Amino acid sequence: MTTSEAPIEQARESTWAKLRRRKVVQWGVVYAAGAWGLLQGLAYVSATFNWPLQLQQLATLALLVGLPIVLVISWYHGDKGQQRVTAAELAIITLLFLLGGGIFWRYDRASSVTAPADASAQAPGSVSSAAPDLSVVSARSIAVLPFENMSGDPANEYFSDGISEEILNVLARVPELSVAARTSSFQFKGEKRDVEQIATQLKVRMVLEGSVRKQGERVRITAQLIDAQTGYHVWSETYDRELKDIFAIQDEIARAIGDELKVRVVGADGSGSSVSGTKSLKAHDLYLRGLTLWQVRRDDELWAAIDSFEQAIAADPGYAEAWGGLALCYSVIFDYTVRISQQDANARGREAAERALVIDPTLAEAYAALGNIERSELHYATAVALLKRAIALKPSFATAHQWLGTTLVDTGEQAEGLASLARAATLDPRSLIVADNYSTMLLIAGRNAEAIAACEPTLTYAPDSTLCVSSIGPAYLMEGKLDRARPYYDQWARNWGTGTDRQVAELFDALERKSDRKAFARKLAATPDRSWNDPASGYLMSAFDIPLLLMLLEEHELALQYIHSASQSTPLSRAMLLPVMDPIRCDARFRDTAASMKIRDLRAERLCT
Repeated sequence: MTTSEAPIEQARESTWAKLRRRKVVQWGVVYAAGAWGLLQGLAYVSATFNWPLQLQQLATLALLVGLPIVLVISWYHGDKGQQRVTAAELAIITLLFLLGGGIFWRYDRASSVTAPADASAQAPGSVSSAAPDLSVVSARSIAVLPFENMSGDPANEYFSDGISEEILNVLARVPELSVAARTSSFQFKGEKRDVEQIATQLKVRMVLEGSVRKQGERVRITAQLIDAQTGYHVWSETYDRELKDIFAIQDEIARAIGDELKVRVVGADGSGSSVSGTKSLKAHDLYLRGLTLWQVRRDDELWAAIDSFEQAIAADPGYAEAWGGLALCYSVIFDYTVRISQQDANARGREAAERALVIDPTLAEAYAALGNIERSELHYATAVALLKRAIALKPSFATAHQWLGTTLVDTGEQAEGLASLARAATLDPRSLIVADNYSTMLLIAGRNAEAIAACEPTLTYAPDSTLCVSSIGPAYLMEGKLDRARPYYDQWARNWGTGTDRQVAELFDALERKSDRKAFARKLAATPDRSWNDPASGYLMSAFDIPLLLMLLEEHELALQYIHSASQSTPLSRAMLLPVMDPIRCDARFRDTAASMKIRDLRAERLCT
């Protein structure tokens, strides 16, 4: 060591000695350990009582601000503990308090600007999501708008829609592309909107639009691909052919888009047609009708879709897509009708899916249908594997992402499940069923404000639906905001009809203690099984709502009895995962039912050990 370096080393040693002598290091270590323990305890209590996330964030900030204050105090008082507070010490502590206050103010201001603004303050129909900047949206993201029917015959509407959907389905199988789902892109049917507005709402860069004129045995199709950021036409073409060439036209359009976006669009075997698995115009026509009906997801329409798919199969028994469509219908129909049992629906759906896969082992719809059937039979691991296979074959398949997300939440993989549902919502931002499922899973996670925000935008373009209002209402009830919840329950009853408004009135009278709570609770618990699937029944509440409401009515024993005796169903299992069930979660009857339904209850694992 040189002579010039010695004083520096001595100064360093002197500083370290001072820190140790004044116990700054010791105080800092003890404070850090205590703060860490406090935050861990707060995290547990917040999860248990469903306290807002902001509380833990503010506590973290407060403890961070407290650290330098503790270090300052230890510097002045850690030596012998006899020094009086000096003016310098007061000045430093005051400065730190002011700095901390500034951080709190900045945080609070940022939260009020960037958060989905107190979802509780949003009125029905408001939209809280910010529009994306198209300049940062991938150029390989695309929406296929419904082609305009120029035939002059409304009966041909399904034909032009079907052509759009077949092209969309082909593009959705391309791994490099992100394709907006049919449910969302078809929401703009008949609307005269600027392409940039549509692209912004669907979070895509490219938009395919066109028209179809079908007359006799000839068809004219025009198609154009538009870059929404620039407004320029990237590609356009007009096809004037005989109707028998419709498959070749669809194939050409899909391949042309692939060429423009620098991705490869091919058939399952790497060659041949990429669009349709049939050459029968009659079968193709019936298949397109079935697709349109399947998307509606209501009792009558689903049975009509089944009929169309079955007729398509009769016209061409080797039509894999028609078998796949039939499987999708049967995999969900139990949730929308009382005309068929779960066992019968699953058996028919499984047979249709297996027939489809014998013909085309790469058909994503068949794997997704099988996955949904396996989930309903509580074979969760098999369901997850099948749904992941469907996504691998068709990466932009929003329904498969949706079903995978809900299945993962059921099995305790909450973070992965919510991520899958978020992906489904991105691919299909205007889908009511996706938004409703995503909202429900957020309720299970205890994120009520986010659940409300996930569903609110749907009310602007589907105010007559029973979906989403049936999620937002319970979210507000669990927040203790009866006045916020009531308009959504009223809207739900109006949309459902058949006198269900009386049940809503009785519910809120009981919640507001204007009537006999126990009498209404007993009446609610006696709701006939699956009556909520029959609009003529006059019952609104499902097996998801009934135990939730019984808990809010403070009828814990009645809720336990209902859960233990009710027929096992998906709505019931979802209700059991809600935080509002915590007071009865550790009861043996509750845990036995959860075990029999093979759901993984993360909250029970924390609370009941």
